[in-house]
Amino acid sequence: MILICACPFIRVQAQINLVLNPSFEQYDTCPNNNEQVSYSNYWSGIDSSWIFPGTSDPLCNPEYYNTCSSVIAVTIPDNPWFYHYARTGNAMMGVVFYDDGAVYGELITFYLQGRLYTPLVAGQSYCVTFYVVRMAAMAYANNNIGAYLDNGSIDTASVCHNYQTEYTPQILDTSIITDTLNWTKIQGSFIANGTERVITIGNFFDTAHTEHIRFASGDTHGMYLVDDVSVIASNATAYAGRDTTITLGDTAWLGVDSNGAGMPCYWYMLGGTSPIDSGGSIAVSPTDTITPTTYVVSMDLCGTVTYDTVVVTVTGTTGVSNLKLGQFENLKIYPNPSANNITIEGAQGCMMSIFNILGQMVFEDNITNNKQTESISCLINGVYTIQLINSNGYKKNIQLLKQ
Repeated sequence: MILICACPFIRVQAQINLVLNPSFEQYDTCPNNNEQVSYSNYWSGIDSSWIFPGTSDPLCNPEYYNTCSSVIAVTIPDNPWFYHYARTGNAMMGVVFYDDGAVYGELITFYLQGRLYTPLVAGQSYCVTFYVVRMAAMAYANNNIGAYLDNGSIDTASVCHNYQTEYTPQILDTSIITDTLNWTKIQGSFIANGTERVITIGNFFDTAHTEHIRFASGDTHGMYLVDDVSVIASNATAYAGRDTTITLGDTAWLGVDSNGAGMPCYWYMLGGTSPIDSGGSIAVSPTDTITPTTYVVSMDLCGTVTYDTVVVTVTGTTGVSNLKLGQFENLKIYPNPSANNITIEGAQGCMMSIFNILGQMVFEDNITNNKQTESISCLINGVYTIQLINSNGYKKNIQLLKQ
């Protein structure tokens, strides 16, 4: 007899960005020099032990820019090569997509590589999106900026600054991008073969097959800023989150529960035409205590636009905020880590949801008792987020290790 584990799968979260650290906000070390792409978690250049002759540098790693840096070469927004803010957040990358060879005597190009949460599903269509803007002080603008997704085989490149023409990017923009002010969206879809676990952004064509425009002054590169990378299943739909109630002065988080950065989403007030924010999740603090506020999120996945709405109710009644917080004063969830069962104390009347690292809801139940035991034996081992929502809409998130 084959036993089938029957944990209740109630809802799978609508849109999931599979790119780890998609907006480069997470870092181990604040950048303090050039070519420190690996300081941003889960990002790197393409691996190579090759060193440029006469130097100790491979000359192929992208630049990591962050507002945390006090070093002018890698800070934001006032930089020797540009004056520009990140599209979202505090960080972005700098990537050379074209070079005329005048400085080093060889053509130089960079490749920006990121990791995915999990390999893609064979036969599934995915929409890939990222944004670029040309550095104002650079000499060239060029076309053929693209993205290649594979199992990591591109890391075997023997000379990492060469154009990797043996790879065909699934996503390709053939226009010459000249804009130094506004972010240009590069987007396209493809059918996965099931082995893809990394995304590499770069120019996969040699100089003879790359169109370019030379500007009157500047450096010898066609170099661009890159931000907000996403890989999302093409059949995903926009998700604004659950309706919630907050106290006047409080903040509500809307949208996806994790990894919302970098998603091709825009948020609006109901009836408004100008976006108030972007990304898969936002924080709002409405002040209208009479009429609930409705927010709308739109998501554009390679030409398919979907919408979702969420309502935030604000109460000005004193003491409600303390009630919301007091709900979880005696909260206990144990054992943690756990292999089979967890016990929840102090959350009676709450809705409990468990999300995996992809932001998918994998378990949901009502907590009807002050002390309630739930089985998690059919969850695979890993890190999860337990989310409790009480009757006032206040959320409490706790990390759980299933082993």
